[in-house]
Amino acid sequence: MTMPADHDLQQAARWMARLRAGQDAATRRDFRRWLEQDPAHAAAMEQVAHVWEQAGPPAPACRFARPQRPFVTGFAALAACLALLLALPPAWLAWARESHVTARGETRTVSLWDGTVVRLDADSAVEVAYGPFSRDIRLTRGEASFTVAKSHLRPFAVAADHLTVVATGTEFIVEDGVSTRVTLLEGGVDLRDPATDRVTAHLRPGQMAVADGTRPPHISAADIEQAGAWRQGRLIFNQTTLGEALTRFARYGGPRVTLSENAAALQVSGVFATGDIEKFVTVAAKLHGLAVTRGGDGGLTLTVERSRRRG
Repeated sequence: MTMPADHDLQQAARWMARLRAGQDAATRRDFRRWLEQDPAHAAAMEQVAHVWEQAGPPAPACRFARPQRPFVTGFAALAACLALLLALPPAWLAWARESHVTARGETRTVSLWDGTVVRLDADSAVEVAYGPFSRDIRLTRGEASFTVAKSHLRPFAVAADHLTVVATGTEFIVEDGVSTRVTLLEGGVDLRDPATDRVTAHLRPGQMAVADGTRPPHISAADIEQAGAWRQGRLIFNQTTLGEALTRFARYGGPRVTLSENAAALQVSGVFATGDIEKFVTVAAKLHGLAVTRGGDGGLTLTVERSRRRG
């Protein structure tokens, strides 16, 4: 492995100090611009960050006396420390990118290289971009849970349509649909506005945030069992509208179900297997006196019976 040039190490160390002091949107934008100027910058940042995170407090051989020429003596010492650590496996792959997708009816558990575990619900997709100072995930559709490996040096960010969730080590679930829903299971997360990158809220374990892009996220107590039930192959509904429930079921396959307009707002409660939409239709029809018709393509239609409409 080739050692980065001294001047690249100097710049990388300056960026390390700047980013450790605070990471506003302008700083992150300037940092990414610097990284993209030259592949050597990313390599230098990888080495500086590797020392910072893997070594912890400076080892005696790497402690710097106050030099009269800081950018000569100091970085010579840094280079010496780096040389001692180059034989170790790298802490991360610079600019590692990957994507993971599930089809209808399929769930998948993915272990990222840093030890973070991502569990994708059916019909869901994530894009992963790991850099030397960042761990960025984009949930492009569906739902996923994240058990995040701890790293105070590299925040873990999950972006969805209406919220960005930022953590260092925690466990949470993000669902992206008409609105974005975040449920925190362990640890703590900051919620950022994707448009301004401003922190709009902080979640504690057992809280849920819902955002639709028109107002600040609404925070409330979460039903943890309900939020994570899909990971055990179940869906739990508690006074959920039929329209919303069928949107959830649509991820798991089975016949297409159509609701008449006057049936969509009816509510249902119960626990159902993710792959048993026909049982759900049967329960909903009995509960609300709905008529069920099956089309030639196997699809089902639920309508309010005439006698009930007159009542």
